[in-house]
Amino acid sequence: MSYTVRDVIERIRFNTATENQLIGKSSNELFSNKNIVAQLKFALDDYAKYTKALQAIYSLPVDSEVSAIDEPPGILRSEGIRFLVWFINGYAYPLNEQNLNNTYGNFPTPIQGLPKWYNYWNDTITFYPQNGNGFNTTCLKNDLNLDDTVVCVQNTNGFPPKNGRITVGKEKIKYEYKDGNHFYNCTRGIENTIVDVHNYGECVLENNVWIYYHTLHFDIPVNPDDTIKDSDLNKKLLVVDEHIEIICDYASYKLLSKVDAERAAHYKVNFSDWLKEAKRDIIKGRSRVTKTSFIRQAFEFEKESAYWGM
Repeated sequence: MSYTVRDVIERIRFNTATENQLIGKSSNELFSNKNIVAQLKFALDDYAKYTKALQAIYSLPVDSEVSAIDEPPGILRSEGIRFLVWFINGYAYPLNEQNLNNTYGNFPTPIQGLPKWYNYWNDTITFYPQNGNGFNTTCLKNDLNLDDTVVCVQNTNGFPPKNGRITVGKEKIKYEYKDGNHFYNCTRGIENTIVDVHNYGECVLENNVWIYYHTLHFDIPVNPDDTIKDSDLNKKLLVVDEHIEIICDYASYKLLSKVDAERAAHYKVNFSDWLKEAKRDIIKGRSRVTKTSFIRQAFEFEKESAYWGM
């Protein structure tokens, strides 16, 4: 299963909020949603920083002559970027990371073309050579409502044939495949954007740059009245399922230790040692990706050209 924010908060509340064992108003305030979420976020971010288990994709349209972009939101400041891809006319071109000495040594003056290298310094990603390729654009052919999973546009020329990402207004959308005028099986509001209504004629932009990166956990907003929106409660946590229990116990311990040392002891865990074990689990799981058996070459009828006339 994939645990939601609601699942985890309810588990921590079950561990901590037995009211007849709490003393006074200050104890009740201690176990508010605000404090539960704060302790949970500390645990989640420590987990993310040490294990680098939380991964995300940040995609955006990057126009021609743009040579640098800002870092993705919530990126880890150490070993943040894992992979970067540039899409041109439906083809993916991976970029290699290079240090400042190599980039400035090989590109002492601005040269425009297909970026092959990038450098990540402070909060900026710089491309080398400078980008000479823009993103594809089209327009909505119909209104796009909140529940729509098919995006109808003027044309899809140049967009990736499968598993592409687009931006409409401030909303990012992932599609599974396309034909000449539609993007199908769309997942709306990806990358922590908000699903919105969009009108006929609105611009649709190709997200031609994808950054695969290690991230901190997303924030869980708590309203001033100590409530949490259902949309936030229903979000799936990014944490590996097997690691949820320890994270909940650690947050429970930090909360209970303020008022009830005896009960807190039940949830006490050596979080630093556990993080080392969790990191080994993550590394071991990822290593299996490179140990698969031989994959045959695609037959002619299986190639993209057979389906998309490319």
